[in-house]
Amino acid sequence: MSTTHLTQWLARAAQAFPEKTALVAGDEEISWSALFQRVMKTATCLQQHHIKRGDRVVVWLPNSIDFVVCFWAVQHLQAIFVPLNPDTPVARVGWICNNAEASLLISSADQADARVTASADRAPYPVLFDKPGTESLSRPALLSLQQIAAQADVTPLVPEDALDIDLACLIYTSGSTGDPKGVMLTQRNMLSAATSVSTYLDLRASDRIFCTIPMSFDYGLYQAIMATRVGATLIIEKDFSRPLFALKQLVKQRASVLPIVPTMLALIAPLAKRYDFSSVRKITNTAAALHSNDIDTLIALFPQAEIFSMYGLTECHRCTWLPPAMLSTHKESVGYAIPNTELWVVDDNGVPHRSNATGELVIRGATVMRGYWRNEEQTQKKLRPGPLPGESVLYTGDICRLDERGLLYFVARKDDILKTNGEKVAPREVEGVLKRIPGVGQVAVIGVPHAIYGDEIVACIECVTAPDIALLKAFCQTHLESYKRPHRYYFSEALPKNNNGKIDRNRLPELLLQRSHDVQRESVKS
Repeated sequence: MSTTHLTQWLARAAQAFPEKTALVAGDEEISWSALFQRVMKTATCLQQHHIKRGDRVVVWLPNSIDFVVCFWAVQHLQAIFVPLNPDTPVARVGWICNNAEASLLISSADQADARVTASADRAPYPVLFDKPGTESLSRPALLSLQQIAAQADVTPLVPEDALDIDLACLIYTSGSTGDPKGVMLTQRNMLSAATSVSTYLDLRASDRIFCTIPMSFDYGLYQAIMATRVGATLIIEKDFSRPLFALKQLVKQRASVLPIVPTMLALIAPLAKRYDFSSVRKITNTAAALHSNDIDTLIALFPQAEIFSMYGLTECHRCTWLPPAMLSTHKESVGYAIPNTELWVVDDNGVPHRSNATGELVIRGATVMRGYWRNEEQTQKKLRPGPLPGESVLYTGDICRLDERGLLYFVARKDDILKTNGEKVAPREVEGVLKRIPGVGQVAVIGVPHAIYGDEIVACIECVTAPDIALLKAFCQTHLESYKRPHRYYFSEALPKNNNGKIDRNRLPELLLQRSHDVQRESVKS
């Protein structure tokens, strides 16, 4: 029987591994059979409150067992799961609930009054909380997730016949410029992506996946989906804001798979000598491409582990992966197209190339989104006619290079390319050079409008102690053409990050203005 709906994987895991641990969160563990029952109880409760196929259910919770239960309960009812990061501002939650035409908001009891008050006059949706004592705040009064979990077992609901073209998730992008866009992902999109990625990672039922990545981010959410597909155990941490505690849990739980983003590496490296990471057999990275020295650090810290450098975006989850055996010889590459996906680049003249070219990356395959929710204009910009009649392919907005073997190299976001003195500069190239200098942590190179240069190149560097300017200048003179060298340097112990753990480039110009006294100027000749 073919798989057409994600919840088929949950039912199979519960049947194949009933007593095996499915989820671990702090001191709480839950088996696959118990997870299935908890999902059924929650789905029954949601159904009793009229949640049905196609309804949008907004889940505003931190990484937790409750989050995973809500995901599967919503899927079981063939409703549409809309995850939000717990740090999302109240005003934006209200906007998203309105845009998605939410039928229900599931939220944390923390700051419950503020959350309900802020959203009460925005849309006619009820609010369900994770803990007891908030029933009076719900509209109408609903049992909490904890109370639902404590109820007697229920007869499993029999879902309606599902189609793989039905929407499974609506994941809102960060919306750093303008309003957030809701990425529409179908059951087929998510089944295809999870199957492809878990296959090349060779995930197994014996694996223990350690997830600190926000599950509101597709990279985090797919950890739960892939664990379910293979029957692995998912170890859930709220975030990586307490690296000492998180790494202690990683070791205690004998995790075998560690998904990371590059910003985590700067926190792991100074603490690594305290811990035994020998249980980790696989490390995955996405969100931002790894720089060469990041790879060297990972290899040194986890010599026994396979390291998977990957690239993707919410609109198709994952595009490429680099086989670990090629990592040491192709450190700058993000690899080949994932299984069941095709890619090429389109140059400035609109000509497609599959090797030896640089241009905008285009993705074709079953993982490509349906479009942006209620945003036809942006959908048409991203989804354009493909090779077959009626087919759409994804124009990613990323500038990439394909070499003679078809290996992909990320250059820059199309919108991030800097133009200085008439020349184009890719921030990633400059960042890669700066990261090779001792004492330099995370780096973001941005352009600030300038009357003479066009874009003034500013290197924002995360470091405990500011590196010597003369050293930076000399290193850049050796490794970069003159027009690519930063005009200014800004040093900070912690650059701003967004909810997905990436450096928030959009906040940096404002930060530079606020703290201009910390900026050291270099002449254009540097």
